[in-house]
Amino acid sequence: MNEDRIKSVKNSKPFTVLDIIVAVILLIAVGIAIWLIYRTPPATVKIVSPNYRDEVRLDRNAVIELEALTVVIEDGCVYVTGSTCRDGTCEHIGKISRAGQSIVCLPNEVVISIVGLSDLVWEVG
Repeated sequence: MNEDRIKSVKNSKPFTVLDIIVAVILLIAVGIAIWLIYRTPPATVKIVSPNYRDEVRLDRNAVIELEALTVVIEDGCVYVTGSTCRDGTCEHIGKISRAGQSIVCLPNEVVISIVGLSDLVWEVG
C-alpha cells in the first residue's frame, strides 16, 4: 500500500492549471489592494490674493492671470511668471510640486501653496 502511495505522489504534477489561475487571481487582488491603500489623492493648489481666492487641482494644467503676476500649473508643477514686483523673488523660486511647498509674493500679497498629502510627512518624521 505504501508503494502505491509513493508511486501516485511521484506521478502527480506539482501544479495544475487551476492552481496557476488561483495564484494569478490572488496576485492581482493583492496588487489592487496595495494600490488602493497607498494611493494619494491629487493635491490642490491654493491661490490667495487680495482680489482672488481659489483652489485648482495640481494634476490639471491651468494658467491663472492675476493683476500682478501669472500662476502656471503644468505637468504637476506650479510656478510664477510675469511678476510686476521689483525683486521677482516669486519667479526665482522656480517650480514647486509637493504638498507643503509654497510661493509667496509679499509686494503683491499673493500666496500660492500646495495642499494635500505628500512625501514630506515621511521626510520630516
